Amino acid sequence: MLSVVFVALVGALPLGLSVYLWRRVSRLGRVPRRNVTAVVAFGVLGGVAAGYLERLVLGWTELSFDAAKVGTTGALLATFLLAAPLEEGLKVLVVWPLYSVRAMSTPRLGLTYAASAGAGFATGEIIGIGAIEPPSWLLAARLIVGMAAHPLLAALWGYALGSRRLARGRWFVLAWLCAVLLHGLYDHIVFGRGPGVLVLAIPMFLTMALFAWLGLRDVAPSADSRPSLLLASIPEPPSLGSMRRALVARPDRPVMLHWIAIGALVTLGVVIVALALAVYAGHVIGVDFALADEADVRSSGPLVLLGAATLAGFPVAGYLVARASSAHSVLEPAMGAGVAILAAVLLVSLAAPVTAVFGLAVAPLAFALACGGAWFGLVR
Repeated sequence: MLSVVFVALVGALPLGLSVYLWRRVSRLGRVPRRNVTAVVAFGVLGGVAAGYLERLVLGWTELSFDAAKVGTTGALLATFLLAAPLEEGLKVLVVWPLYSVRAMSTPRLGLTYAASAGAGFATGEIIGIGAIEPPSWLLAARLIVGMAAHPLLAALWGYALGSRRLARGRWFVLAWLCAVLLHGLYDHIVFGRGPGVLVLAIPMFLTMALFAWLGLRDVAPSADSRPSLLLASIPEPPSLGSMRRALVARPDRPVMLHWIAIGALVTLGVVIVALALAVYAGHVIGVDFALADEADVRSSGPLVLLGAATLAGFPVAGYLVARASSAHSVLEPAMGAGVAILAAVLLVSLAAPVTAVFGLAVAPLAFALACGGAWFGLVR
């Protein structure tokens, strides 16, 4: 009985997100309820089927998603070669009939149907996992954090699939491959590692939620035209369209390669200073940085402090580089941040290869923050 209540409570969360999404996008034009209901229902079936197929293949290959059982390499192989492509592929299969009959002819419909299919898929996986695993607080946290990725990642490639101009090119394939890579990394952090590093899923979740929100703002702007005093004092965040234009170099202005190199050095310098300040603050308040056991939840404290300091350095560096270079696009600061992130991940992987996985978990949000900082530093 406890297991049934547990599955019902956790499984209802993605379905509630699907209802909210349908109600919001329907303000700008009717979205057939039967289509949304159908993709959610088939998404649930796809989630249950994916869980069954994964258990079947893992039992045959003697692999596991848990790094403590088969090691990091075996867990990564199981996640990136089986779970991520299978689950994202099944979600595409759910919405493909609507695409083939031209019922996903706009980014608004593409995002809605794909995210709804992802929400149904999340519920299906919760049903499959909850039926065989004993309920616990750790399992509930992993399911809630892990299943949130399904609708958010599906919204990424659904936006591209709904735009036929983008779908005919390589953007849909690129978006789907990015979703697969993010899905694999996210699942490895949430389900493959110990509870002590579960906090590293937060930067990835925030990145996915940020881009899903920006896409939703593009296809279904909020009906509230009277922002509060607090919101009015905050600069308006860019839309996906303006971000895309800001990342493209102007034809009459060549890419400044020297500012990419300078941007990488500035980013590394600012991040190192931020980390040094975090370590000093940690010693002052008595944080034990030697506590680094992923099986111990207490190790999340030092990770949060160091991670927050690292992420705080990227928007500052992006802003400084954009202002110093008098940039008209965020291309150079963004590429500089990308080079810095790649260099940092390679350096930490030399000391301990597993840290590269953790570095990549933070990388998407770090890159987005650097682009955001550069956006506010542009010459307009």
